[in-house]
Amino acid sequence: MRLRRIGLGPAAVAALFGVIGGIASWALLGTAQQGQASVPVQEQGENHVEPAVVTVRTADVTSVLTMEGRIAKESGRHVAQATVAPAHLYRFIDTPRTAKVKIVDGPEAFTCGDVTVGADPSDPSGDVLFTCTVPTSVKVFTGLPIKVAVATGHADNAVTVPVSALSGTVGSAHVTVVDDQGGRKQRQVVVGVVNGVVAQVTKGLEAGEKVQDPVADALVGAGVGESG
Repeated sequence: MRLRRIGLGPAAVAALFGVIGGIASWALLGTAQQGQASVPVQEQGENHVEPAVVTVRTADVTSVLTMEGRIAKESGRHVAQATVAPAHLYRFIDTPRTAKVKIVDGPEAFTCGDVTVGADPSDPSGDVLFTCTVPTSVKVFTGLPIKVAVATGHADNAVTVPVSALSGTVGSAHVTVVDDQGGRKQRQVVVGVVNGVVAQVTKGLEAGEKVQDPVADALVGAGVGESG
């Protein structure tokens, strides 16, 4: 049996690890990701799989979190509210100023300001709520279902790698650096903005270096790319 050569794009990376979820870029914010080149897999030999190797690149990176919620009323004003999943709290180290809100099956999206992120005092479970104030010019009703999109980070001309090449996506992480002779060595890096497909590396890597991406091994192990 021989393994075919396969090419993995960013979408395949995200689909495998399930990281797109709520942090994928939402069109309402008008953000566009650049520089997300495909992940090449080296030629596969008989009963032998070479790990994928990718080149560190520079690109603009925007992290966008999407949530579902509802319209509520506080102190006589309508607000947009959504529950923040615990895993996403890392995204709110710096509270954003605005968000985009879309009423399900309603009018076009609008900008919502006065953002707050904190525990719901009326909820004993301790859920964290994202809340922003609906402009008075927008007609809404209490209880309407909504979708909220908020940019939680942006970096211009950032040093980036696929998220699957990292051991973690918050704070310090490790990558496996591949030298020109094919030698491999782990290196500690510092992770910045993550958009679910690529991650900014603020320290530890330079554009042009090569790192190992374990996606190819996982896909081959699952039977992808095999031929009889």
